[in-house]
Amino acid sequence: MEVMKIRLLAILIPLTCIFFACSEKDIETFHGRHQIYFDKFYMNALYPGTEEADTTRTSFFFYPENTSSIKVQLVVNLSGRLLDADLNFGLKLVEEGTTALPGEYKLEESYVFHRKPVEEGVKEIKDTIELTLIHSDRLAELGPEGVRLVVELVPSVEVDLGQYERRRAVIVWSEVEAQPEWWDYEVQWSLLGDYSYAKYKLFLQTVDTNGELNGELIKENPARAIELVTEFKEWLLDHLDDPDRGDEYREILSTLKV
Repeated sequence: MEVMKIRLLAILIPLTCIFFACSEKDIETFHGRHQIYFDKFYMNALYPGTEEADTTRTSFFFYPENTSSIKVQLVVNLSGRLLDADLNFGLKLVEEGTTALPGEYKLEESYVFHRKPVEEGVKEIKDTIELTLIHSDRLAELGPEGVRLVVELVPSVEVDLGQYERRRAVIVWSEVEAQPEWWDYEVQWSLLGDYSYAKYKLFLQTVDTNGELNGELIKENPARAIELVTEFKEWLLDHLDDPDRGDEYREILSTLKV
């Protein structure tokens, strides 16, 4: 009987150690080699995923005339162990699906995923990179279809590529009116109210002349976002007596949420 107990313990103890080791590994969020991937899916998720392909869109329409270039932001995710230092990675052009000409965009030689503190409960580390989009005369002829750029993440000795469906990003830009992607339900509810062309155009012309308000600002510095909308509100209040556009300003003012 004692011999049998000893044999059982000899089997159970290693199994117990393996079980708890696996359990600890499963609940450890940040471990293993770094993998990088975009926040958006460039193609529909493979089964059993349900996420759909998503394109980043922007337009020169809302920027001051003669604007020669604009920045577009892409959110990048990182998995693996926590960073000890900033991590470098690259982007490359994907010719398939790209209609942009070489002089209509600019890719940097390398990009940086910045080391930053991670809040408790966070399962993914995110950072934002910027691409430069250059205005061209043919945009006026292309209409809402605009110009399309497809880029792909480039691995390095420091980082591997992550989820296949998020290794690429698709960017489309034009000269026609387009609601900014960051103007989502949260912005409607807490800042600018419902989107309208007239409101956004006036906001850019009077207050946000450099296009400062964007998704990154709202996330990283919400106080500044509120400040910009407050300045817009004050501008409207100061111009309600305008004989030609006073009623329009009053209507826009009534939609703001600050």
